[in-house]
Amino acid sequence: MEQKEQINLTIAQAIRERSQAGRLIQLEEIWAELSEQGFLKSETADDSSGLEPILTQVLASNDDIREIQAANGMPYYYSVRSLSGAYAGILARKEQDPLPLVAHTVRENSKIYPRPVPLDIFSESPFDLTREEILDCLKKMGEQEDYQDITRTTTSIGTVFLYSTEHLNPDYASMLAEWADVGQASNP
Repeated sequence: MEQKEQINLTIAQAIRERSQAGRLIQLEEIWAELSEQGFLKSETADDSSGLEPILTQVLASNDDIREIQAANGMPYYYSVRSLSGAYAGILARKEQDPLPLVAHTVRENSKIYPRPVPLDIFSESPFDLTREEILDCLKKMGEQEDYQDITRTTTSIGTVFLYSTEHLNPDYASMLAEWADVGQASNP
């Protein structure tokens, strides 16, 4: 096998392994993997700019490998064998400020499904936000104009749900939250 094919195989394997672990991989991490395996000369070991054409070839020759852009334009890579596009999107948005991630998730759920989102979901995988990060997001949402459509409702047993008023009216969102939190469990 020639070196170019070996490099493509190494990159695809690194992306797949990272995806199996539930993570995305960045350009610099791929470059480091190639360097560790001895594919790079020492004088080029710190310059990952030549990797883009190789990644283009890897994407073209492996139908499970995908690229996703973070909010800052940074490319990440993953394999659909282990990660869905939606999950990869959460991971890419998570790399930045969690506020847009929370807002996007709430708006998407309100629009597509339609359903409110339990606040506690953001402390679970793949979000893994701390309680302080979640409370900070809620505080910022209340203060910033771009997030005024995100609001909350509390069920009869005290669970807080978030929803977007652009896609759900308050009464309907409250009813859906109550059903998800209390009604479903009481009506098997």
